[in-house]
Amino acid sequence: MAASTTESTATRIEWHRDLTEAIAAAREARKPILIDVYQDDCGGCDRLDDETLADERVVAEITNRFIPLKLDLFEDRDFTRQQQVFWTPTIMIADHSGKVRYTSVNYLPPAEFLDILDIGEGMAAMRWKGYDKAIGLFTSVQERTPDGPLTAEAIYWRGIAAYFRDGTSPASAHSEWAELLERFPDTIWAKRIP
Repeated sequence: MAASTTESTATRIEWHRDLTEAIAAAREARKPILIDVYQDDCGGCDRLDDETLADERVVAEITNRFIPLKLDLFEDRDFTRQQQVFWTPTIMIADHSGKVRYTSVNYLPPAEFLDILDIGEGMAAMRWKGYDKAIGLFTSVQERTPDGPLTAEAIYWRGIAAYFRDGTSPASAHSEWAELLERFPDTIWAKRIP
């Protein structure tokens, strides 16, 4: 499940600006990395900074759960080219080894951004066989925003995590996906169910 926002009383995010340093910090802390790729004169970037990344709930969740890294689209060109970033803002969540596991493009308001944090951290956890943690994070999206725009995606990935947790059991995935098929049958996520 998502970390409690009471762990930190930070009022703003302390951003790393160097990828190598952020990866070292993530490895030491065993935390995923939240990467914000921005550029100057970007309205979406300004809005993300001013509204979403200033929201006290978002600040607390990022501070408690992630190593935050802010990269410039042009100055950090090796990374942004490797990741094929061409639009800003682009939010990426990488595991503690620095491998990007989830990407979200453009501004999102705080409520949806919290869902992105859970889905992204869940994706990173799955890559290290943290299936129960991933299921908890995906479930927290559904609990926080039962009919939210990212809930169907979270339920879909919860099925994938259950599949791997239970030894590649299709029954486990389909058990999780039953709700997806019932509540969100017309979404792209329901259509992806084999």
